[in-house]
Amino acid sequence: MPIVWRIFLIIEAIIFGTFIWQIISYPANLFFIIFGIVCLIWTNKRRGNRKVGFLTTLLTMIGTISILVTLFINFSLWLLLINAVVFLALNHRRVGQFNNRNLNQLFDNAPWHRKNFVPVNTKEPTAKSDQVKRHQWFGNQTIGNNIFEWDDINFAVVAGDTIIDLGSTILPKADNHIVIRKGFGKTRILVPVGTGVYLDHSAMMGSVIIENQRYNLKNESIQLYSKNYDEESRHLKIITNVVIGDLEVILV
Repeated sequence: MPIVWRIFLIIEAIIFGTFIWQIISYPANLFFIIFGIVCLIWTNKRRGNRKVGFLTTLLTMIGTISILVTLFINFSLWLLLINAVVFLALNHRRVGQFNNRNLNQLFDNAPWHRKNFVPVNTKEPTAKSDQVKRHQWFGNQTIGNNIFEWDDINFAVVAGDTIIDLGSTILPKADNHIVIRKGFGKTRILVPVGTGVYLDHSAMMGSVIIENQRYNLKNESIQLYSKNYDEESRHLKIITNVVIGDLEVILV
């Protein structure tokens, strides 16, 4: 991550910490925040009971105004916003350098990133059976949050971001397939090191990142092989089609 972004985030974190401390340390501010939240919760319960009227509207206005006024009379909040606006105005050309991957690099040494040993429970192979899987049309999807048994992945989605983490499964020593057809959205696939990857991707507009190489596509298709593809015993064939969106394949 660029050093400018690191300094900006550190300053914002300090100002935000000061903002929280000022809210908590002043009883009047804390009272009106809690009072506003209670009003909004009460309003939500009344709406749930279909009690919509003057009292419900009044409670909504009182709760909202109580919270907003308490927040915006705090100088730290204004300083937080002004600092962000000034920084983005002066560094608008560097905004493209900042992404989720750069943000994650700030916490590479955090305790929650330390790897733990997780035993894998195995079982005898069972007979294959026919099955029909229904997939969502829209929305983000993550595959691999928990340990799962590998099976070829094949789905289509109109719009949404997709993350597939193959570190939570064991790929057989054979050809394995991931087929994705997508209208709009980003796709990120995490592949264990030691797996030969073949990528066949087409896009109307988007980019492909694999092995630290970036390819920009405009109504183009691309076929790529990872290094030492032929020497690896496990192969993964990724076939993807997208109208507008980016694809990132990360070897981890």
